[in-house]
Amino acid sequence: MANPGRAYDLVVWGGSGFTGRLAAEYLARRYTPGGSVGVGSVAATEPVRWAIAGRDRVKLEKVRDEIAQKHPHARNKIDVLVGSLDDPQSLLRVASSTNTLLTFAGPFALHGMPVVDACVTCGTDYCDITGEPTFIRDVIDKHESNLVNGDGTSPCIVNCVGYDSVPWDLGAWAVTKYLKQKHDATCYEAFGHTGKSKGGVSGGTIASALHLMANTPMATMKRMGSPHFLTKNEQGPSDNDTKKRWATQSGAMYDEDLKRWTMPSVMAGINTKVVARSAELDSTVFSKKKFAYNESDACSSKWNAFVGTAVVGLFGALLLFPPTRWLLARFLLPKPGEGPDEKLRETGFGNVYVVGSGVSANSKHEKKKAVAHFAFTKADPGYKGTAALAVEAALCLALPHERCKTPGALRGGGVLTPSTAMGNVLVDRINKSDLLRFSVGELGEKELRV
Repeated sequence: MANPGRAYDLVVWGGSGFTGRLAAEYLARRYTPGGSVGVGSVAATEPVRWAIAGRDRVKLEKVRDEIAQKHPHARNKIDVLVGSLDDPQSLLRVASSTNTLLTFAGPFALHGMPVVDACVTCGTDYCDITGEPTFIRDVIDKHESNLVNGDGTSPCIVNCVGYDSVPWDLGAWAVTKYLKQKHDATCYEAFGHTGKSKGGVSGGTIASALHLMANTPMATMKRMGSPHFLTKNEQGPSDNDTKKRWATQSGAMYDEDLKRWTMPSVMAGINTKVVARSAELDSTVFSKKKFAYNESDACSSKWNAFVGTAVVGLFGALLLFPPTRWLLARFLLPKPGEGPDEKLRETGFGNVYVVGSGVSANSKHEKKKAVAHFAFTKADPGYKGTAALAVEAALCLALPHERCKTPGALRGGGVLTPSTAMGNVLVDRINKSDLLRFSVGELGEKELRV
């Protein structure tokens, strides 16, 4: 929880990793006093007290010094904290020093839970960029009941505050609210689409995916096939029509809203689950009986949609089997610590659209359409963009003047999703960032970059 008496507003755990370092650079450039307005600094009006943390002091100090060389105004202003997963007291010291801890250190199934435990014990808000459904399920099972104490003092535990899965979760939440407020319409379906983008792949993300595939029992893998894996009822809604619309797209399809062929989304495995969790948590926004969410990637042609579907299917099959998984990891896929080069990070971009369909209360035959657009500018979505997005999400909870306005604080904390924890506070912070944009409006009034 936001506490002015603590030494820091925000601590970045895993600050020496690929994306953690990018988050530290973003904080140095934008929120550390002394920076230039010309490069996006807002520290004159909203300074942030922050530090980097992790297991290896030498690596952290190297990152600190390199950032200070790139951003001289940050010299002697970046503290380094050290903790170890096998030393719970060290984790408690780190967690108790800050209002919010933002962690980039995965695979989270290996390294995540001790950090969560420390934050819960210290009453510290927690955010991460995991895309591992089993880890999130474990966090829910372990801590959800402990954090529902009714006195409003529990911390917010928020997974998936990066590219996994803010654009889709916030998009589904936004179109549902928009249709209700603008048209008095109930949103019965939201469909997420990845549009034009440019970015790269990080070895850390690959390592998390490989660990998930290698260490998850087949019975759990089957359960993970449900978009409702993170909800109380993994079987999903009882209404057959709603259940059918929740079935994740598995082949090439033509989308009437985009006027494009689409293929299955590689992100749907986590995003559908996060949106389903949001729908369960917030009945004031979502219709539990009628709402459904699905997802796809837009393609430039029918041919590309079918080829892309085949490639995704083949890659998934190769990851399932230990020998081919080992070969991919050994010879083809990037290693932990590797990621897109600086030129690609700086010139990257991304567009995510979520189209909402609703039925007006005045006329059940009149369908209304809205679209949310999340844009990454001058930043690849997966790494530089994710680092900035995760920092802005964490600051929603880290800064007292922001936290008091969040739905997470108003509901008294808990294990939440980005939309149910941060809502409009996050939307506002995204639109103040120089790398991110978010908007929602009528479908026909927006140009879709697909």
